[in-house]
Amino acid sequence: MARDTFYTAVDIGTDKITSIMARVGTEGELKVLGTGVVTSQGINKGRIENIVEVQEAVAASLGEAQRYIGNGVPTGIYASVTGSHLTSLNTREEVGNPDDVGDISSKLLDRLLRGSFPDVGPDQEVLHVIPTGYHVDGMSGIRNPVGLHGNLVEVEAHVVMGDSVILKNTVKAIETNKATVKSMVLHSLASAESTLTGDEREMGVVLVDIGGGTTDLAIYRQGHPWYSAVIPVGGSQLTRDLSVALKTPLYMTEEMKIKWGSVMPEMVASDDEVVIPSFQGQPKHSLSRRILCEPLEARMLEIIKMIVLKVRQSGLREFPAGGLVLTGGGSEMTGLSDLVLKVLGGQVRIAYPEGIAGLPAQLRKPAFSAAVGLLLWGIKHQGETRSSMNGGRATTGSKSWRWGLGRKKAASVR
Repeated sequence: MARDTFYTAVDIGTDKITSIMARVGTEGELKVLGTGVVTSQGINKGRIENIVEVQEAVAASLGEAQRYIGNGVPTGIYASVTGSHLTSLNTREEVGNPDDVGDISSKLLDRLLRGSFPDVGPDQEVLHVIPTGYHVDGMSGIRNPVGLHGNLVEVEAHVVMGDSVILKNTVKAIETNKATVKSMVLHSLASAESTLTGDEREMGVVLVDIGGGTTDLAIYRQGHPWYSAVIPVGGSQLTRDLSVALKTPLYMTEEMKIKWGSVMPEMVASDDEVVIPSFQGQPKHSLSRRILCEPLEARMLEIIKMIVLKVRQSGLREFPAGGLVLTGGGSEMTGLSDLVLKVLGGQVRIAYPEGIAGLPAQLRKPAFSAAVGLLLWGIKHQGETRSSMNGGRATTGSKSWRWGLGRKKAASVR
């Protein structure tokens, strides 16, 4: 009799750490069993600054998720990774088919993917090698060439690399809790799993996840990731800017940002006022809500400009037909879609995690898109990501390779 398959997602962010445990039944249904959300400690913009604090926060998050299902060691964890240390490029590799019958085999494609590994330095590791298209004897647009007759096969792939020390420290922070990391997944790719529609991927779309410490960007073309980048600015920077402007502590400022904040001050009534609570002996006082919103607008405009810059750096002159999809906790700022439309025009939407029937209400928020996406990534690649980074392995999106393999340099293409 077939047994249920269990999955665990751990999304480590600057502001919070989210753990989700789920089960896939014999009929393919997925049920969330437990969720743990705790305040993040010891990590900033994807880089661990105090591993003991991160370990404790991860333990608390996993413990809260496990509380609903009893004791046991979580295995096969899919964990997100972000940070400005991550870079990406597109490669193209070709190989001749030595088989007499000329039929292309899975083994031949494995050789192709290995050849797609770029020449990385001693301090870098390959996180993903994701095939995006194949060419057989000059014929393009082939998505799965296995079984086709051909003599020369080429593969185009999207490659994501990162700092090996940062990646290993992230794995260590999780596995110290007697857990096993099966795969590390780029944060933006995880968010894409739970937010993007098939049409958006095919038409071309820019996905932007605005988190607490970073803004993660992924561009999809013809159904596949084509460019990815991380901007080291996120929603917490809006809170800090507002804190400086109002001269209020961060915890109080965060509450005011959520309650009264907007990145479109012009949409706030001119006579609308808010009360700034008293603190440290300072009396409470009234303030125009528009004035409160001005620092938020200024910082969000800067983030939008950075997004545009990354799109241009990718090689695109304009946004693709699918437009801009915004998610992450920062996308919940009041007035954001209106501000983007004002600055950029085109198509924009705020995306919520989807793809799981019966998803608990507390997870149906943009802030949990990556965490939910990690589960969907795990299900999608369950038969492919055979091993974890434990022992030095990196996930390619179709298989897992040892760190340091594939030193052959591949040509970068756009």
